[in-house]
Amino acid sequence: MIRQEDSVYQSILVQLSAVPTDYLQQVDNFLRNLAREIHQKEQNRTEILSLAGAWSEMSDSDFDEYLKVVENTKSEMFSRDIEL
Repeated sequence: MIRQEDSVYQSILVQLSAVPTDYLQQVDNFLRNLAREIHQKEQNRTEILSLAGAWSEMSDSDFDEYLKVVENTKSEMFSRDIEL
């Protein structure tokens, strides 16, 4: 796998060396935006994963009650007759 990563890295460097200097600012902007998007996705992932353990602190009876409330709310929301 490391060789494939090296190969991709080398390919990028070769392609980058062929980019005229007039376009280097655009390439730099693109790479900065890409890095920012990757960082934001990682932050989102971390925040989502931090919620994964939230249910573990809830007792079984509280969780069962929560599920009943959710089911009732869902049933009420989607059982309504809508007049258009």
